[in-house]
Amino acid sequence: MSEKEFFTIRKGQHVKVVASLTVSDGVVLAAIRHRPFVRWLDNLDERYDVKSITLQSVDMFGPKVGFIKFEAEVYDRTTGEKMPSIVFMRGGSVGILVILECEGIEYALLAVQPRFATGKFDFVEILAGMLDGSGDFVGVAAKELKEEAGPDFAINGKDLVPLTPLDRPIFLSPGGTDETMNLFLYYRSVTRGQLDALSGRATGELNEGERIVLKVVPRDQLWSIPDVKTLLAISLYDRQRRR
Repeated sequence: MSEKEFFTIRKGQHVKVVASLTVSDGVVLAAIRHRPFVRWLDNLDERYDVKSITLQSVDMFGPKVGFIKFEAEVYDRTTGEKMPSIVFMRGGSVGILVILECEGIEYALLAVQPRFATGKFDFVEILAGMLDGSGDFVGVAAKELKEEAGPDFAINGKDLVPLTPLDRPIFLSPGGTDETMNLFLYYRSVTRGQLDALSGRATGELNEGERIVLKVVPRDQLWSIPDVKTLLAISLYDRQRRR
């Protein structure tokens, strides 16, 4: 036997979870107890008939569960038809559009960092980060802003303006991942000296592998950045301004 079986609960029903023998029991249990996984399973539409879930990989971030990849044996409960069911589970995340007004002109504060999956060493995007499993979008957004923009941006959650409804985060790539994101706006006025001091500043949590350099650009340049959360954030911001 090359696999071992566990069980988890979905709305009072047992669901079989299959994992390779090479994955330790502790990692499997951590994965199926991971808040994003539990929340995802509980929120599945009743029309999904889940027979089993096969864990293909679990990436740990130190003692915490990071990413989970799995495939389910799942059917349409109405027709009995087998359905596509491969999931790369990342959980929730936040994105923060930072707009800095200086001498009557609006600028955006961006992060430039290596993004290996894109093949680019200097990928440009708005500030962003993963949730810690708590579901506290506002608190995590405020924390990410301080970590990535620096101590000058230590703020309270009330200083952030939601660009997306807090109870309806957006799905970024629903064909293969559960990842959702809430977008926020942080707006402040700065002097020319403060603006110049931000550009090129190295920030980020080095112990978490972050290598971020800040970049300041005129707000209108955001439309040329090939990053979906950046384009959506500026689109929602411009919509609010028109209103």
